[in-house]
Amino acid sequence: MKNGWLLHPLSALVLAGIFLLAFRFPGALGGCLEPAMALLFPLLLLDTLFKGRHAFWTWISLFAGLVLLYLWVPQTLSSMGGLPYGVALLGMLLLSLWEATGLWLVAVGSRWAFRRSGALAAACAAAAILLAWETWGFHVYPWTWSAAFGSLPWTARSAAFLGTSGLSALVWGAGAWTAATLAGGGSPRRALAGPGLVIGFFLLAGGVWYLLPRDPLRILDVAMIQPNFPAGQRFSGMEPEMWRRSDALLKSKGWPRSGRTTLLLWPESSVLGRDDRQPSVRLSGEASSRGVAWLFGTEGGLYNLVRGEAEGRAAFVFAKVEPMPFGERMPGPEAFRKWLDRQLGFVSQEAGELAQGCAFVVPTATGEVRVHPLICSEALMPERTRRGLAQGEANLLTNHTNDGWFDRSIATDLHAAQIRLRATELGVPLLRATLTGKSGIFREDGRFQLWGEALSEGAYAVELQWRPIRTPARSGWLIPGLVVALLAGCALLAWKPLPGKP
Repeated sequence: MKNGWLLHPLSALVLAGIFLLAFRFPGALGGCLEPAMALLFPLLLLDTLFKGRHAFWTWISLFAGLVLLYLWVPQTLSSMGGLPYGVALLGMLLLSLWEATGLWLVAVGSRWAFRRSGALAAACAAAAILLAWETWGFHVYPWTWSAAFGSLPWTARSAAFLGTSGLSALVWGAGAWTAATLAGGGSPRRALAGPGLVIGFFLLAGGVWYLLPRDPLRILDVAMIQPNFPAGQRFSGMEPEMWRRSDALLKSKGWPRSGRTTLLLWPESSVLGRDDRQPSVRLSGEASSRGVAWLFGTEGGLYNLVRGEAEGRAAFVFAKVEPMPFGERMPGPEAFRKWLDRQLGFVSQEAGELAQGCAFVVPTATGEVRVHPLICSEALMPERTRRGLAQGEANLLTNHTNDGWFDRSIATDLHAAQIRLRATELGVPLLRATLTGKSGIFREDGRFQLWGEALSEGAYAVELQWRPIRTPARSGWLIPGLVVALLAGCALLAWKPLPGKP
């Protein structure tokens, strides 16, 4: 008994370390570490649970892994958010408890199905619950398990077929199959069919990806300015300073050039302290006088906005559709949210709406480029991104983020790692313009580049060529269809006819 109580905490710490490695070090070992750990963790976690370890230790393993991942949160909330360190620490622990409980329900639900109906039922249950939790569950800071597979192009391309959350479900289902087979006394060869299926899917999908239908070639010159302004600070001269840096970059590149259109991107919060919702001849003139299409992060009242200006077109104004819970907007129904605001002295941001045509249109020599912007944390949400791309009939994504709130923590890398599959699952590039670093580009084939470091300034130029890919993950029926199929599988496997009369 004593050895057991010593072994359980040690195994929980080992599992927490594996959890951390799946998300902590983007690019480690040539990009191989993250997918390997993300594939291994569910298998080991469920193996110990199915073999009789108390579910409490499963929950502790998940909680400890998330605490290790979120160690940067208390200091950041304290220094950047003005909270007492003790309150910030409590917030981190509550965040970890909440997220750990969601994954814990996946694990115990899979164990129940294993005990009732065997390995296949365990796999279906793990996949179904995880898929539902990632897609429709409440997350303070949205994230997906399969983000780890974005570190390699050939694994990232698999998201084009199952979507990000579908890929997460596949991995957890495979882990449940292997753990249940081993716990039930099955052969190691049969148990290995789980991870073998996942690796085989990666290889097959990576090849079939080249056969997906493509739209005509698009060509665009892209300029990004990363100013390293203080997070959330309004001061006079923000726009002139951004133009000074932009003009220097454009001059050094000789842009705009004949026959090519230049898109100039500024990050979230690059212009603060004014309401940019109204028409403005001056703003239109700033873009047209330089011969560029200009898309920048600004504000308007309680709205977090991006605004786009292109010669000969009306201004494009788009508000953040999903304000971040607690950070930007209190969650819950309107009456409850306003009550919370009054109690806490907080002012919630207003949410924008997705509407038909929600894209910034940039005319080019190769046809219209329709840009759908994602403001900061919105890029973490697969379904939000899919709907925005569809509603805007877009063929390019941008992410305008103010990562200055993260200070020098690992959060900038974690944010980047969690959004990189948006490009492969929807088949279009994602341009990431940050306030303080790291800006970059995620390509539709799974390759990506990030520039600079946290709390740094920079000016970057990209000659972008791509053919938008019509991926299966663009379908709004994909995730609901997978959930229904998995639940139906669970029901069929769990159903047992009543014994007949003698």
